[in-house]
Amino acid sequence: MRGLVVALFLVPVLAQAGRILHSSASVEDGIYQVKVAASINAPPDTVLRTITDYEHLTAINSSILESSVLQTFSPTRYRVRTWMRVCILVFCRNVLQVQDVEQLDETHLVADIVPEYSDFSAGRAEWTLEGSRDRTVLNFSAWVEPSFWVPPVIGAWLFRRMIVSEMLETSSYMEMAAVEHVEP
Repeated sequence: MRGLVVALFLVPVLAQAGRILHSSASVEDGIYQVKVAASINAPPDTVLRTITDYEHLTAINSSILESSVLQTFSPTRYRVRTWMRVCILVFCRNVLQVQDVEQLDETHLVADIVPEYSDFSAGRAEWTLEGSRDRTVLNFSAWVEPSFWVPPVIGAWLFRRMIVSEMLETSSYMEMAAVEHVEP
């Protein structure tokens, strides 16, 4: 992804990458809800820049196969399409998600699923950032209602586990981005 030399250099740094502070998930009547808080060794501006680089979301998480901006409503509001490969146990599916994403301020984003263009009947995600110069707590909460069949065995525990795994992968990328942006 970045280069073998950089990756090997960063192994000690990334060994303590992204720490999950807490997480929870629930499934009720076909609606999946999740909340995750992660501590990331990167400043809030790096985290914000990373999660709002909508054309390059594939870099931050391997489950994102493609991302693009479909429409710009304002400098802080976009319609974003992502193709994702979602796998829980042996159940894998490519999923299309179109969201209207709005950056409310430097610490808060919201995204609402546009059902007519998505594989979801409804959904909403929120990101809030709390941080200092070199550390950010990223709070993520979401609920989604898939419009496709999900095996009943995919319960809250497995859903939370998948989201936590993806959050750790994303956190590692953000921490690497923060190290690469440090000026000598």
